[in-house]
Amino acid sequence: MKLLYVEDNPFDRDLTRRALLKQLPGLEWDAAPSIREAIAHIDARPPEVLLLDMWLQDGCGLDVLLHVRRRGLDIAVVAVAGAGDEASVIRFLKAGAQDYLPKHGDYLAQLGARLLEAQRRFRANLRPHSVLTVLYVESSPDDIALTRHHFERRAPHLELVTMPDGPAALAWLEAPGNRADVALLDLRLPGMSGLELLSELQAHHALPCLVITGRGDEADAAQAMHLGATDYLIKEHGYIVALPHAIEHAYVLAAYMALRQRSDAVVDTVAARVPDRPGSAR
Repeated sequence: MKLLYVEDNPFDRDLTRRALLKQLPGLEWDAAPSIREAIAHIDARPPEVLLLDMWLQDGCGLDVLLHVRRRGLDIAVVAVAGAGDEASVIRFLKAGAQDYLPKHGDYLAQLGARLLEAQRRFRANLRPHSVLTVLYVESSPDDIALTRHHFERRAPHLELVTMPDGPAALAWLEAPGNRADVALLDLRLPGMSGLELLSELQAHHALPCLVITGRGDEADAAQAMHLGATDYLIKEHGYIVALPHAIEHAYVLAAYMALRQRSDAVVDTVAARVPDRPGSAR
């Protein structure tokens, strides 16, 4: 196992190195004391497993994790912390960490086994490990700022690309190298409406879409769902808290439907190749 431990405490680094060299024969150990050095090491010599302290002197270990996931690197990640909270742990796990251990008690005695299990889980893809790109089409700077602030704090695995209107969003999608996993569309856009943009996205990009609005009505909601929107949310008190879950649901649902379509196509192909038995009814 090629391991990089990102930790700014030299005492913790030494204790961890001694423990893991006993637990993992053949371990290739390396360490980085800062976010900057960790990112430089990962870019030059990507490890197989990243052991990441949540809190470093030059910032949050989450920055290193997001760098790994945004680049799509095949690296299993385990986070550790001397003092963490539930919200921080959830942020790391949602951003693509395979495991989390608090630096309490005999955590070093089980660390080797947890690293191996994290590597196995990553290879089996038992936990999604990609940062999702969300194309957010919104004309209100205040709504954009509110959403971005909440996602940075509570849903760092969702990366916002903001566009002010439909034509700009379509132009971004058609540019080489650009790709979104989910689209978040405001209903009341200037020029091309949110519903018109939704129709265009469904017809030409097969992109899971959510529609949000501050002043819609039941007719708009019905039309949005008829056009293929996965969800329709009202910008009322607390809606911003529900957005990450709604986006994740839209992405997972689209992936499931695509899998079902591929499976059905395989079944149909196999059935077409099997000759009818004599006397069988058609």
